[in-house]
Amino acid sequence: MEFQILDSDYIIDNGKPVVRLFGRDRDGRSVCCFVPDFEPYFYVQPASIEDSLMGIPEIKRLETVSRYEPVGYQEHPEKMLKVIVGMPKDVPTIRDEVQGYADRMYETDIMFKNRFMIDTGIFGMGWAQTVDEACASEPAYLGKVDSDVTVVAQVSPAEIARNAPMRYLAFDIECLVDGGIPTADRSPIIMISIAFEPAHQGELETLVLVGKEAGGDCDGTEHFTNETDLLNRFFKIVRDYDPDVILGYNSNEFDFPYITKRVEVLEAEGKRLYANIGRDNRAVFCRKIGIVTRVSVTGRIVADVLPLVRRAYSIKQYTLKNVARTLLDIEKFDVSLQQMGEYWNDDGEKLAEFIEYARRDSVLALRLLLDLKLLDKYIALSQVSGALLQDVLDGGQSSMVENLMFREFKKRDRVIPPRPEQDLMGKRYSDSEELKGGAVLEPVRGLLKDVVVLDYKSLYPTIMMAHNLCYSTVVTGEGRTGSPESESVQDLDLIRAPAGGEFVPAKVYKGIVPSILENLLDRRTETKKKMRSAGEEEHRVLDATQNALKILLNSFYGYSGYARARLYSLVLANAVTSFGRKNILDTKELIDESIGTMRLPDGKEFSLSVVYGDTDSVFVQIRPENERGGEGENGEVSLDDAESIGKTVAGMVSRELPDPMELEFESVVHRAIFIAKKRYALWAFEKTMTDKRIRSRSKGWRPSGVTGAV
Repeated sequence: MEFQILDSDYIIDNGKPVVRLFGRDRDGRSVCCFVPDFEPYFYVQPASIEDSLMGIPEIKRLETVSRYEPVGYQEHPEKMLKVIVGMPKDVPTIRDEVQGYADRMYETDIMFKNRFMIDTGIFGMGWAQTVDEACASEPAYLGKVDSDVTVVAQVSPAEIARNAPMRYLAFDIECLVDGGIPTADRSPIIMISIAFEPAHQGELETLVLVGKEAGGDCDGTEHFTNETDLLNRFFKIVRDYDPDVILGYNSNEFDFPYITKRVEVLEAEGKRLYANIGRDNRAVFCRKIGIVTRVSVTGRIVADVLPLVRRAYSIKQYTLKNVARTLLDIEKFDVSLQQMGEYWNDDGEKLAEFIEYARRDSVLALRLLLDLKLLDKYIALSQVSGALLQDVLDGGQSSMVENLMFREFKKRDRVIPPRPEQDLMGKRYSDSEELKGGAVLEPVRGLLKDVVVLDYKSLYPTIMMAHNLCYSTVVTGEGRTGSPESESVQDLDLIRAPAGGEFVPAKVYKGIVPSILENLLDRRTETKKKMRSAGEEEHRVLDATQNALKILLNSFYGYSGYARARLYSLVLANAVTSFGRKNILDTKELIDESIGTMRLPDGKEFSLSVVYGDTDSVFVQIRPENERGGEGENGEVSLDDAESIGKTVAGMVSRELPDPMELEFESVVHRAIFIAKKRYALWAFEKTMTDKRIRSRSKGWRPSGVTGAV
């Protein structure tokens, strides 16, 4: 059996953990796959403490293994203990006790479901295939899942490019307010609107559940005499429809927590509710983390459209009405909080309008998610990083970087430390003051004309690849002095960063991070090639994939200097930026002093000078030198000549760079105003990708202190 993975967790059966994988197969059937016999574990060092740990009852067994430490070049691994425990919850339980014997502990805080996916090589939103399918009738826990169930001995990755057919359910609630704002302890839910994609039972696209009987003709509605029946009907519809994605607009901060609280209130009054809408028949789980609410529905993806729109679009107001008008060109009829009582108590036209108002809220949430393809990027990030889609939606880039590094470190027999404690984070924050950023050249101030902008392609990732900069290649203090390996390390032709760090070259040991980056860059290049000949739907998926690859490519440098990272190396972070600073200064020197002038095949000659530079971009002014001028009708260098010069200069600089670093032509600027560092405006031109016609792009101002111009 092959299926696409939507979610993962574990349960306990007969005192043992059993992994559950939720997904859909090629034909759209809901699948739950149970995988028993996977054991939780972590690592400790030194291995000589084996006898001290044998008396801890939660430990099932100890295995002596050879592993490399997380940071620093090492010629030989160390002996460590792999500590296998009986239950995932045992790991934090015994961690403190084990720490009393161990010098160092590794991988003690990896969630069990993630540990399983990392070790088996399966990815979030990737496909898995089952091996050795067993009878699905014996284990008692199977009856708790509303899916086609399979018990297997093993799962492995499956190479399938397309996505399984997914089901989307959007909802929105309306509450009866007695002055002020609704509060879940006293304001009942009076309506729930639902929108489906695809249609429920093949024909129902929308439905409004109304908490009162009403006269008149209200299509697409169901009516109830009390709130309990209304909520139970909603929960049953969710179970029957079995959505992969359940969504709303601001639903994580309002609708889900409100429903959860109303269930508690009604149950306290003796009402019977069946709020079990997870694929394992568990209820919604909401938890507040700071100012953000995380919502979990087992086996399903929870997508709040409001934060997704915020991340993707910059608009003045993020009310549903304004977002729908701006992004979908759809007008939304509004009923204010103060009017809701009036509309609710009317059994005629106003109630009908209220119902349609409610219906439109769920429809618009669904249309925003699907029409704007808001999930595409996150699905691609899940597939590329390996993290579960819900974790990608809820988490930051660091979790995706770590997911990739866990997988690659495991292949190289290298362990990863747990997240840092508060004291260590505080020290790192203090140390980070020593981290220097990219170079920003002093601009030639004033109004300039005829400038080409040249950008370094993925500057920091390519620097890490070109110079083999990695946690696994940095020469630590132990490597330089005081260890048996110090002499052999010093004999190597080490790479020395301008900031002072030392790294072994790739011919000695290919760094883990450079290897990951090389794979991501190659995949992005190949994906962009496929986009040229792809149809509309395939092009959309490929574009999301290449964007996800770009995001991950550019995340690794920042992670190395992130105080909360499992893997942290100020030496590595400083090495990357110092090579970047040297690079842009060398580029300015090469253009100003070595290239200086350029003659085109038609005899036109131009002088070149760098007038500004910032981290990964250089701005080169072009001036006609000979009587042929090379100028257009308005006394300006022609767009074609400027492009030709820009591409030629970029190629000349690229040939002086180590692979895979590359300088690329970005655009032609007819007018530029430079006020100070990071304060400038450009009137730029570039060719379209489709018909090669020239288009103008005016760039506005950014306030002082903000990088670049938009």
